[in-house]
Amino acid sequence: MAINFFLQSKKNPATIYVRLREGRKIDAKTKTKFKIDPELFKQGKVKQLRMKTGASAEIKEEIRKENKALNRLQKDLDSLRSKITSAINNREEYEVVNSGWLKEIVDPPKRDEIPTDLTSYFDYYLKVKGIELKPTTRKKIGVFKNRIEAFQKDYGKVYVNQVDKKIGVALQQWCDKKNYAHNTKLQTLKVLLTICNHAKERGIPTHPELEYITKGLRYQKSKHIHLNLDELDKIAETKLENETLQAARDWLIISCYTAQRVSDFLKFSSKDLVLRDGFHYLRVKQEKTEKPVEIPFMDKALEVIKRRNGEFPPVFSQNVESNKALYNRYIKKVCRIAKLNEEVQRKKRDKKTNRYITETAPKWKAVASHIGRRSFATNFYGKIATPLLRAATGHASERQFLRYVGGTGNHDSTALAGELHTIFSSRNKEPKLEVIKNASNQN
Repeated sequence: MAINFFLQSKKNPATIYVRLREGRKIDAKTKTKFKIDPELFKQGKVKQLRMKTGASAEIKEEIRKENKALNRLQKDLDSLRSKITSAINNREEYEVVNSGWLKEIVDPPKRDEIPTDLTSYFDYYLKVKGIELKPTTRKKIGVFKNRIEAFQKDYGKVYVNQVDKKIGVALQQWCDKKNYAHNTKLQTLKVLLTICNHAKERGIPTHPELEYITKGLRYQKSKHIHLNLDELDKIAETKLENETLQAARDWLIISCYTAQRVSDFLKFSSKDLVLRDGFHYLRVKQEKTEKPVEIPFMDKALEVIKRRNGEFPPVFSQNVESNKALYNRYIKKVCRIAKLNEEVQRKKRDKKTNRYITETAPKWKAVASHIGRRSFATNFYGKIATPLLRAATGHASERQFLRYVGGTGNHDSTALAGELHTIFSSRNKEPKLEVIKNASNQN
């Protein structure tokens, strides 16, 4: 192995380069941060200035200073040679030694200092994750960070390595004092645990009790509001003169028979429809999970599309968030006209406290975009195997699905379509399955 220093310019000052060679396998070079007068550099070594005979004391002192600096430069080059030698001898087998590798040894890139206080680490976490996190997820984490900041105003500044059972309990008590719901409190602790574990992976010390801050806590199940099959029939049969409300009603019906999130179903297109094995399917990529799924497109949803000449209803706005907001507003009106007046318990955000409260209200007031997904899961839970239902909802685990109720392959989606069709055939209310003209035929 040979490590040599050399110049590539005769200009003064010239940058000193280093070259690493080892047989025919390695030949790498890069520039260093050092510069020198080419006249004072020979065969990779720094030359000393010669003391001139008869020079004045002032000149001699100046030469001594310059030689001292030159001597220091040679020591720096010798240290760099040792550093490169150590790096090449201790490298991992997978490391490829080239000019890029040598450059990182000679001039290591500056690393961002990892913060150790809790709220600063939230910002660091978001920076490191970058585009890996969806905008909605980043926004949620920002909300939790603000909550932790508010907690610290009462409790005092908290560092990552201080998060233990005592702080976990203090945070729970603070959330109770501020009237946060139990599930919100638990989610805050879980996010805190995620943030601290991320810091641990990057070498920040954490407290031995960190993993216990959520121990013994469970999410509280609440009765989810959904539209049962009879209510869906009632909504479908309700006369609506307004075309906008008709579109909202049709989207609501489609959502209740496809189990998809509002961010997904409002983007459905007839191009996504396919016909296979006698059943219609929608092929979509879920925005939240980024998973492609194949959804059985049931007869009730098909009926909506047939009425619209094979097309899906129009959307309400080209702006995604406005589209969702308008949809939420319109389906409440649809359900009010359909006289869904059953008294239910719903959660409502209190504008004064910004906390959710529970109140009794007619069901139409409780209807929101998520009700389609919940209705599908609740209406068919216990009638169809849970793994098949999960194939449509996209839940990662049965535990997630069961908490929700309280890519899928062709096999699962075909079995699900068959079971759904059997259920509705027994109700004797379904129209005969007909082929949608815009659906592609795939066997």
